[in-house]
Amino acid sequence: MADWSDVGEAYAASFAALCAGAVGAVLDEAAARTEGRVLLDVGTGPGTVAAAAMARGWNAAGVDAEESMLATARRLHPGVPFGRGTLPQLGIEDDTADAVTANFVLNHVPDARVSAGELARVAKPDGVVVATIWHGVTSPLRPMWDAMLDAVGLDRPADKTLPAEKDFGRDADGVAEMFRDGGLVDVRARIVAWDYAFDPQELWNGVEGGVATVGGIYRAQDAAMRARMTDAYDRITRAQAGVDGRVTVPHRAVLVSGRPA
Repeated sequence: MADWSDVGEAYAASFAALCAGAVGAVLDEAAARTEGRVLLDVGTGPGTVAAAAMARGWNAAGVDAEESMLATARRLHPGVPFGRGTLPQLGIEDDTADAVTANFVLNHVPDARVSAGELARVAKPDGVVVATIWHGVTSPLRPMWDAMLDAVGLDRPADKTLPAEKDFGRDADGVAEMFRDGGLVDVRARIVAWDYAFDPQELWNGVEGGVATVGGIYRAQDAAMRARMTDAYDRITRAQAGVDGRVTVPHRAVLVSGRPA
């Protein structure tokens, strides 16, 4: 799995916009399934979900395992409380929030079922847990990264897989079953879709900052290979860019919600 240490600012300025595409749907689902107004965002990263919830009138807070993410979240959203919390043991009291959200977090933990159960533990009995996870095993950006690596002669990273007993289907049915196995009830899952339009240089800044698997690969290279990777990325994105210079990649995710048992 990717190393997320010390990448808070780089992530906030690049890949965070990708994951933000699902935030509206996450908060709509939370509002539809609870009348309470206390929201805890787990794996908050730069605080996007928590800040958006606060703007909608929630009493919102966020927790994350990574100190640079928390520092970035506090800088970007000084009116939102942020603290440390690590799945699968958050160190937070039972029945804390009406809505507990985890936007693209359960795809980064070693045991999603156990972590889903922990999210349910901190939700109030009449509350809801809402999570998103990529539809399919890999990110829709993966073909672009693979093309870049092929162009410079580097091996593609292996697909992220879990041990069979901890894995689950990355479609609506599979994610819903994972939630039920984690102890949640009244589970609903559906596909949400959006177009991610990005400035190629802004996204590449995140790679140079070490964000995600591709950022780790970049950082492991010498200066000559980094330059070759940059050139290959520039060629690929120029070929894909529209008249405004931005590249648009359709994205799909599973949005799942459920209640504590």
